[in-house]
Amino acid sequence: MQPGDFWQVRLDDGRYACGRVLQTEGEELPTKTQAFFGGLHDWVGDIPPTEEDVANATLVAFGTMHVKAIRETGGEILGNVPLTESQSEVPELMDSHGGPAARILKGAKFYRAARRDEWGKIPVLSHWGYDVIKLLAESRFASPAA
Repeated sequence: MQPGDFWQVRLDDGRYACGRVLQTEGEELPTKTQAFFGGLHDWVGDIPPTEEDVANATLVAFGTMHVKAIRETGGEILGNVPLTESQSEVPELMDSHGGPAARILKGAKFYRAARRDEWGKIPVLSHWGYDVIKLLAESRFASPAA
């Protein structure tokens, strides 16, 4: 597994969403060998995502995940779309809501100490269970009621 890898997230209505690996290293990963920082793309389709789909869709949600999340929601890595050189896909997050030891992260990696005026204004890193990415995709891309 490496940054840029993507997988299908099968939705209950038979469509697909797309998850992507953004980091495989970082101080905030709960386990160094079985966790990664990834995200959900703003994409849904009737067939699994392609490299072109991934390259053209922004990321809308982020969190740390266990590698089992890939197996539980899609089964396998479908391909790899390398991150941009600047890694602009990886968001700045906080490791907590604030406090004297609060830190700014770039994904799951320490970036710098947080300033007091940033407390509560920058999203906090989320730690996702195996199916959270699927739940987020179901909520975002739910089919309209017939």
